[in-house]
Amino acid sequence: MALIDRIDTVFVPAIDTSTAAAWYGRMFGMTPIFESAGYIGLRLPGGEAALTLYPARSIDRDGHYRFNFYSSDPEGLRQAIVTEGLEATPIKDAGPIRYFDFRDISGNWINICAPGRG
Repeated sequence: MALIDRIDTVFVPAIDTSTAAAWYGRMFGMTPIFESAGYIGLRLPGGEAALTLYPARSIDRDGHYRFNFYSSDPEGLRQAIVTEGLEATPIKDAGPIRYFDFRDISGNWINICAPGRG
């Protein structure tokens, strides 16, 4: 018997959680599920795990990416990120998956994975 049921939330730092929450809502359709003391929880439509933005004084711009999203249209998503004026790496092909990284509005690295072409 498992002692846990799911991953409930992923915590992501943001200098301005309200601005970051609005950006995640606009870019990815995430909706707020709670707000308390500067923490803002968001969820994708139909999603189970939440993303919780928490207040931070700084962002580790050299750190590992915070989490990844799965996308069936990485080219379209990458173009939308670049159109926002945000940093994105080229899409790389690793056999069964394709992926790229981008910086969110707060400067965190986020990874995108997608099905491979072969």
